Amino acid sequence: MATLHRCLLLSCLLGLFTVALIGCGGSRDTGGDGSEDLTDSDGDGLSDILEEELGTDPQNADSDGDGYRDGDEEQAGSDPTDPDDVIYTGGWPFNPNKELVTDPGWESSATEGAPVPRFVAVDQYGDSVELWDFGGHDRPIVLDMGTIWCTPCKGLAAYLSTGDTEHVVDYPWWDEAYEGLYDMVQNEDIYWVTVLFSESKSHGPSSQADAAAWHEEFPNEKIPVLADADLALHGWIGVTAFPVLNLIGSDLELEIYRDSGPYGVLTEIPNLPGGS
Repeated sequence: MATLHRCLLLSCLLGLFTVALIGCGGSRDTGGDGSEDLTDSDGDGLSDILEEELGTDPQNADSDGDGYRDGDEEQAGSDPTDPDDVIYTGGWPFNPNKELVTDPGWESSATEGAPVPRFVAVDQYGDSVELWDFGGHDRPIVLDMGTIWCTPCKGLAAYLSTGDTEHVVDYPWWDEAYEGLYDMVQNEDIYWVTVLFSESKSHGPSSQADAAAWHEEFPNEKIPVLADADLALHGWIGVTAFPVLNLIGSDLELEIYRDSGPYGVLTEIPNLPGGS
């Protein structure tokens, strides 16, 4: 009889242990084979099961309608159920695969074909923005660098703000073949990223206030304005004259490298997506 009691007790304990194992996994075996169901009906990077736990809609990739996929928001740390909680105030893109990119570091050399170091800077809205977030979206990135007192830089910014070529037509680097540039930026055929820097001891480093003031003077909701406060990107590019334009591919490698002037990239404008 004692032996029978011990067998019954062991059977009960084993059953409880099995239930505990099944209940602690945080996933469901809907296929009956012990594997987690990873079905992602809306392709937003979150499984339907996880969406149910988060309170998002498994049939809607952007549950809160704020312009960001639910999976991207979950990865970035914003709330995919709150339209007021976004990754970037400016609506800049997010690259969910940027952690797979190898950072060459600021000691690397800027040359065509070189990967761009991981650059993070504050924008006109006060957000810390990653340049790498503009990669991985199958469109090129134009990196526009200049200073707040550079007259040609302001002329280019005014054109990109209004689409009026009167702001740039008198510069020797401008040509009527580039007149589609404004629409290319507005249609997001290309990403245009403006980076301000300052080498002036009297002014001090470029700041968020500079970025905000630049955006206020030359507004364009499609263009992030970043402040290269510690001159990291400025030093890597080796800027000698400005405005200077560089072209970065979707793979975050330099396709056109220049340390001065806009010529190199502007001459390529007709050949870029959306170009005439």
